[in-house]
Amino acid sequence: MKTTAEHYDVAVVGAGPAGCIAAKRLGQAGLKVVLVEQRQVIGSPVQCAEFVPLAISRHTAVRAGDIAQPVRGLKTFINGKLASTLRAPGYVLNRGLWAEYQARLAAAAGAAIMTATRVSGIDGKQLTLVNGAHSRALRADFILGCDGPCSVVSKKLANEAQPMCFALQYEKMLVKSLEYAEIYFDPAYYGGYAWVFPKGKTANVGVALHAAYKDKLKAALADFCRQLIGGGRIQAGAPAGATGGLIPAGGLVKNPANDHMLVAGDAAGCTHPITGAGIMNAVVSGDLAARSVLLQVSSNGSEPVARNYTRTLLAEYGTQFAIASERLLSRNQRWTDQPEEFSALIRSSWIAFPEYYRQQ
Repeated sequence: MKTTAEHYDVAVVGAGPAGCIAAKRLGQAGLKVVLVEQRQVIGSPVQCAEFVPLAISRHTAVRAGDIAQPVRGLKTFINGKLASTLRAPGYVLNRGLWAEYQARLAAAAGAAIMTATRVSGIDGKQLTLVNGAHSRALRADFILGCDGPCSVVSKKLANEAQPMCFALQYEKMLVKSLEYAEIYFDPAYYGGYAWVFPKGKTANVGVALHAAYKDKLKAALADFCRQLIGGGRIQAGAPAGATGGLIPAGGLVKNPANDHMLVAGDAAGCTHPITGAGIMNAVVSGDLAARSVLLQVSSNGSEPVARNYTRTLLAEYGTQFAIASERLLSRNQRWTDQPEEFSALIRSSWIAFPEYYRQQ
């Protein structure tokens, strides 16, 4: 361990969308920033379904090569039958390429990037970093945790573990191209759903289940793939790739910031509890966190991050996530395998149906 810790204005933990966006904005403002990522390669492996709304381009750069396929919207199936076609244009990303580009933008703004490096401890404003067999100390005036659903920084803020879904996804060859992303609800997918997100000739095909049912995830995805093959949607054969991960499903964390620590993205619970969507929310929350840090610095402390960031994050997501969390909890409690009751339950708890909004 070095006896003298290197000092930064801001240490950003995690080089996902939230971390890269925050590091870029902070670097552009002239702060000394370090971006710490535990993976060897930023953006790999991909651990999401890769769908984003068109509006993401208003918040950060999306190159043509970052887009695997534009989609016209979302089709929702209940018990195997088409129940809704929602026009909501977006993109299915080449997430790995896009993520790597976001990191390059952060570096171009002046952020130092450390990969294959994890945070093993935080003591006040000092972080202990581990890279292989080597460790070092680093000090920062602000610590921004963008380190995912099992965030070290969020734990230091005394946030409890969030309710989770577990997801597993294959990349499969399509029989024919699709213009819409597809969502499938079935009583077998307790607490979650299945999806087909097209990427040209292939598609991300996945299932997410409540954490209590994670042992059934692989079998559920295998069964879903068999249904799609039987229905002529995807081709038989081994998947081109597989990935999985945790999806926070509890809404915003109780403590998003203190006097020098903040969390954004999945670490802050910025994942929609009903849909599981998190990329766009990570981008927005990372930007909000960076703005709050800059506001405290420019105001000489009169606008502390604990107050400003908490207020802006709640204004952005508090109400909608609270409603979604209540819908999810109610749906899970009333889960049923009775077809008509199940259909009504999904219609009242999924964002594609007017019944969802009539209750607000």
